[in-house]
Amino acid sequence: MKILFVIHMLEFADHIALAFLSAIAKELNHSTYFCTLDHNDLNVMVDSIKPDIVAYSVNILGYHAIVEAHKEAKKRHKFISIMGGPHPTVSPYTFPESGMDAYCIGEGEYAFRDFLIKVQQGQSYDDVENLMTKKKTNPVRPLIKNLDELPIADRDLVLSNSYLKGTGKKTFYATRGCPFKCAYCCNSYYHEIYQGKGPMARRFSVERIIREIEHVKSRYRTDFIKFGDDLFVMKNDEWLQEFAEKYSQRVGVPFNCYLRFDSVDDGLLSLLKKAGCYSVHLSVDSTSKHVREKILKRQMRDVNILENLKKIRRHGIKTLVNYMLAVPESTLEDDLNTIELSRKAGVVYSSYGTTVPMERTELFKYCVDRKLIDPQTHKGDMTGCFKKSTLTCFNEKEKNIRYNIFLIGALVARLPLPLYKFGMVLIKMIPPNQIFKKIRKVFHRYNIMRVIYRIPAGS
Repeated sequence: MKILFVIHMLEFADHIALAFLSAIAKELNHSTYFCTLDHNDLNVMVDSIKPDIVAYSVNILGYHAIVEAHKEAKKRHKFISIMGGPHPTVSPYTFPESGMDAYCIGEGEYAFRDFLIKVQQGQSYDDVENLMTKKKTNPVRPLIKNLDELPIADRDLVLSNSYLKGTGKKTFYATRGCPFKCAYCCNSYYHEIYQGKGPMARRFSVERIIREIEHVKSRYRTDFIKFGDDLFVMKNDEWLQEFAEKYSQRVGVPFNCYLRFDSVDDGLLSLLKKAGCYSVHLSVDSTSKHVREKILKRQMRDVNILENLKKIRRHGIKTLVNYMLAVPESTLEDDLNTIELSRKAGVVYSSYGTTVPMERTELFKYCVDRKLIDPQTHKGDMTGCFKKSTLTCFNEKEKNIRYNIFLIGALVARLPLPLYKFGMVLIKMIPPNQIFKKIRKVFHRYNIMRVIYRIPAGS
């Protein structure tokens, strides 16, 4: 059979979920194709390929664009459709309106395998675990405990069929799942639906991930590696020790990864630096301990965030730090303090996002219960992360100042003291405007691509 994989948008990272699904399909001797709506015309591809199955993967953004494109494609050619990814898992109620033949809930590799076998044999797939169809909603199967049993991801699916083949940064995943249940993250819902079905956080073996990197590096330009895991490592353990040895000897490419502040110590940082770690990504979320612990439920041990940021810097590792603006019960001072924290700690880039409660999370329920959002109109539209807050607990002036922090807070944190004070005045006094938006766009792109990821110009 011919299977066309479709996503809404391809940004700066390979789509690892599709790579695994394509590998599953190829093990069954099917042909696979790739389409991203921001670079390809789905109708043209459907006309040309005439796929038997169109498999959509939808994250927290892009659902409406995918559904619209799907309904047009269905007019041109008959195929069976299935949607997977976070959207159908978190928002299964959208299934009737989507026009899909099936939704895949949760981890998809083995569900997709069983689905393909049923379709090829002309049998009903209504009873396949993890699938929602017009006739039935099935329970999820146990999580894949040994990740190494999965086939090697088909990285060629996306890399060979997109601009990413010529870019310097390549993305890999050494783990799967997050052990924590933060109130704002969909991972808390994954814990709920997979309760009793196996450990949520799992790792590939070091040898497995090194071999995957070697394969991609031998075929595609690889100047920098991003480990996109929710949490790359939690402690200095045998896995990290083995990784530091093998990565430095066999890969030797600078990399970025995610850490938690309460896992940062000299031993862990020394091993990461030995391996070739160039920069790390961490989340403070809020400078208010109350907000972090009681509202966002970060489940983080009490650590000195400023000192740990300085410690990372002493090891010669650059820092990218996430902050959430306009969290319920946060004060304006809490959000302004993020700029001062970054300045004191020498943070290379401060990444801001406006708080948008995601469906199925504890934060969403909190905001609905307190009438901070209207659940009928909100529907977890995550594009709000890049806009002014819509929560009713803040007045317009507070929203404007917080949005200014989003726009130019990262730049102001890097300014020398006299200009820093002037920048803080601008944030508080000047309404958000097109100049601030332009500054944010240029400063963000430069720092992420050239400083944090160290991608050469022109890549």
